[in-house]
Amino acid sequence: MTLHDPAHDATAHDSGPTDQPSDNTTLVEVIAGYRQAGFVTEFWVESDSKVRCDECQSVLDSNRLPIRSMRRLEGASDPADMAVVIATSCPVCGADGTMVLGYGPMASGEDADVMHRIKAVEAHDDRLPQHAAPDEVPDSNA
Repeated sequence: MTLHDPAHDATAHDSGPTDQPSDNTTLVEVIAGYRQAGFVTEFWVESDSKVRCDECQSVLDSNRLPIRSMRRLEGASDPADMAVVIATSCPVCGADGTMVLGYGPMASGEDADVMHRIKAVEAHDDRLPQHAAPDEVPDSNA
């Protein structure tokens, strides 16, 4: 299950990114930072490793989406709070936006499939650091 409400807790899967969160920033704060950087569209996980662009309503194979930036969030004591926010762009309409996926042992099958298939494209987008939300400094030990 993906999040349709940014305040809602995410599920998790074990194939998530390995970069460590730089602080205890909340999901709402991370999404707000991406929105301020211009990533205002939402992307939603559908069945069969597909992702829907909220801007043009295209349903895309997740391996067509680039990862422009990725920010992992962990709950302090609850693995169900493990989520990753991915900044991406729609290859059909060009809209920039975010998608929230669960990761870790409790992730939905759909989220895990999308995480496995989404492309880690080298993006030289000076709006975003590669492994942190806007206005964050990535942990140099990651």
